[in-house]
Amino acid sequence: MKQYLDNLREVLDNSHDVRNNRTGIPDIGIGYGVTFVHDMSNGFPLVTTKKMGLKNIATELEFFIKGYTDKKWLQDRNCHIWDEWANPMVVQTKYDIAVAKEQPQTQQQEIDIKNKIMDTETDLGPIYGWQWRHFGSQYHYNPSDVTDNYDKSNPGVDQVKNAIYKLKNNPNDRRILVNAWNPVDMPQMALPPCHVMHQLIVRDGKLNLIWTQRSCDMFLGIPYNIASYALLLLLYAKEANLKPGVLKGELHDAHIYTNHIDQVKTQLTRKPYPLPTVEIPDKNWNGMLNWKATDFNLKNYICHERIKGAVAR
Repeated sequence: MKQYLDNLREVLDNSHDVRNNRTGIPDIGIGYGVTFVHDMSNGFPLVTTKKMGLKNIATELEFFIKGYTDKKWLQDRNCHIWDEWANPMVVQTKYDIAVAKEQPQTQQQEIDIKNKIMDTETDLGPIYGWQWRHFGSQYHYNPSDVTDNYDKSNPGVDQVKNAIYKLKNNPNDRRILVNAWNPVDMPQMALPPCHVMHQLIVRDGKLNLIWTQRSCDMFLGIPYNIASYALLLLLYAKEANLKPGVLKGELHDAHIYTNHIDQVKTQLTRKPYPLPTVEIPDKNWNGMLNWKATDFNLKNYICHERIKGAVAR
């Protein structure tokens, strides 16, 4: 996919410093960001210069759409995107207890203890999908019921349901936005949202989706984000009986981790294959809010071999 490769090349060629960050793995990048634009009539934007698992991406998207926050739900479906993170308030409480027992002597020992807790703790806190579906509610976590994570007496704003209603009843509305950035809930979020909002715009009978992303891991994260929002666009379009139009990503802090530079250079030597197509079949369709990650058909996906890269935690 040329547009994504052009974005990668722009970041690689125009980065002039190495920056330290919270992960401990330095990155290179550009402060003014890049823009990704793709017309959905030209195929589904699943990167072909390395192998991508759309089932994994779809599973995470279902998780978001349903407002779930327990990573065990993902793990039970063999999706391990969120394995390394957990609700920081829960982690800190358990860390304080562990420190009293283990008494770490070095910073690395402290990090190892926290990482071990995050590996085993399944509460992710009020991340993306919870904000999409329950913005403004009171978050709580019930490990025995994945749907029980908000105050039923004040369920908050269901932004996705509101967006669907507007697409069906007032598609000319210029305020069809879904926002994940909520500073009030941030202390409990496993990660503050990287893709902070998406907007839906209807023109000429076509539905366009623009997402805004504050932090952009160009090698590992962005290919997932592109495919996820493309799939989300298809779901909104099917729900509202509209044709998919343009997918656009406003990618702000665009960076490449230094331990991914060789992989990026390898990827940039590869010639992209024609894009595949994705269909959301009518069979089993019971509305976007009830969609399951198994209900899509990926056709004609030809790709180069996988390129591995470590996740910056």
